[in-house]
Amino acid sequence: MATIFLSYRRTDGPQACRIYDWLSARFGGDAVFMDVTAIPFAVSFSEFIREAIEQSKVLIALIGADWHERIAEPNDSVCMEIETALVNGIPVLPVLIGNTPMPDRDSLPDEIADIATQNAVTVGVLHNFHSHMQSLLPKIESILGAMSVESEVTANPRIVQLACRGIVDYLIEQAGYSSNPDVQSVNWQSIGTNEFETMTGNTGTLFLHRITRLAELLELHFILSFWGHASDIEYVLAGWAISELERTPVIPENHFGLYLEDVELELKLRRSDEDARQIWKMVTDRSLRLSLSYVATIAPRGVAPVPQVPEI
Repeated sequence: MATIFLSYRRTDGPQACRIYDWLSARFGGDAVFMDVTAIPFAVSFSEFIREAIEQSKVLIALIGADWHERIAEPNDSVCMEIETALVNGIPVLPVLIGNTPMPDRDSLPDEIADIATQNAVTVGVLHNFHSHMQSLLPKIESILGAMSVESEVTANPRIVQLACRGIVDYLIEQAGYSSNPDVQSVNWQSIGTNEFETMTGNTGTLFLHRITRLAELLELHFILSFWGHASDIEYVLAGWAISELERTPVIPENHFGLYLEDVELELKLRRSDEDARQIWKMVTDRSLRLSLSYVATIAPRGVAPVPQVPEI
């Protein structure tokens, strides 16, 4: 079942779909539950919903202008969803749509009245949608991270080093198979902040700038930068890297899995929405090089990959 359960009213369907698409792009489609996309045929609707909530890690309650009108009615589905989450100890994160105010405690059924005292997040419906979702993201990540316990992913203290090395080793191997001499001759390596000043062409670099813990997953945020003697070489290297990592989004086991003892983990790559230019400015004063943002997800084998967040 999904990690994030999206609770909403049909009247807020368009905004709910937009939020679902954004969260699915960030955490993966299998990680976000929305009834119109997840419920199969010939099953009990209410029982399936209840089970999905019980197995989730966080419930996001979308609250629009008409949300409260039926909340006190018997068998109201939205009330049932929130109550099920609270009874099972699932964190509920209220998200206010546009200018919708947070309902007063007295206006809510006793079973869900506690959500009125929780800090809510506002998500706009116009040009501010993306920036508001970016503000919501750390709150979701903090909930998922706080619920994390040591897992196979974090048990190995060298896991981050092995992942970065695996990505670089894979790029080196694949570059050797290329028919393009510029790609074949590129020197791939991982670098730290103090090594930007020493880079020269023809080089491809991986710079790890952020690590995020999400439940049983570990995410490594990095940029690939291309150092060529001419712009055409950098363009070729960037295009080759994009094509190669889209063709093989899971790093082969001989570059990662073989280094792990008695643990079955996968290293999955996806493009990131993070602005590589901003990351570059934070770590070096050198002139900007063509760079791409990626996220590597270290997960137990079989966990769905986590795609990128589109600019909305």
